[in-house]
Amino acid sequence: MIGAGLVAAVLAAGAAAFMLNHRAGGAQAVAAFREARAFAVSGLLQQVDGPYALLLGDSQIERLYLPTLCGDPVVNAAIAGTRISGLRAVAGWIALPRPPETIVVTIGTNDLTQRQRSDPARATAQFRDEARALFAELAPRARRVVATAIPPFDAARPGVTRFYDAAAAPAYSAILAEECARAGCRFVDPYGALREPAAASRSPDGVHLGLDRAARDGIAARLDAVSCPDRRADRSR
Repeated sequence: MIGAGLVAAVLAAGAAAFMLNHRAGGAQAVAAFREARAFAVSGLLQQVDGPYALLLGDSQIERLYLPTLCGDPVVNAAIAGTRISGLRAVAGWIALPRPPETIVVTIGTNDLTQRQRSDPARATAQFRDEARALFAELAPRARRVVATAIPPFDAARPGVTRFYDAAAAPAYSAILAEECARAGCRFVDPYGALREPAAASRSPDGVHLGLDRAARDGIAARLDAVSCPDRRADRSR
């Protein structure tokens, strides 16, 4: 079991990008890191021939090993510690050589920190505004955009609710679903099986998904189902 001190460190930091926000330079250092990451992703995309998929979001999807989606190669452009406002900036900096077949977005975990939720009504309204703008900006850039529900928290784990407003996650997922639909995107909860208590207990810290090959395959299957139902139908004939 992870010790309480380690849990606190993991939850408070989230990732190196989150830690940068608390060092000298603060927001400027975070922005520079994101811009550098977007530059690197743009370079990777130039090396991909033919159709491809793009993953955007935070550490939840950055940690997901997904080499293909609907048979197309995947470029993972997610950045740990990212909130929805930061994701808009990153997406704007990425130079797409051609529209991806699919953009998958997993975002929201870092918007649920107690620090971000100090004024719940205002935070929720801002999250909705950012989600609406994000999907409106992404929709014209890909054949399809898929938004996912926010992955599960293990709220019973020591320290989780100290750092995160886990109870607000369903409301934020509902906002993502609503604003995704408004922009003509597709919404899916590929993490449903990981919301069971036994699966939640496999999370390393109560916040990030407990990923193994079986969990990855389940997520991939659900993303495939919503991203390329036409191809699935063709394969079943």
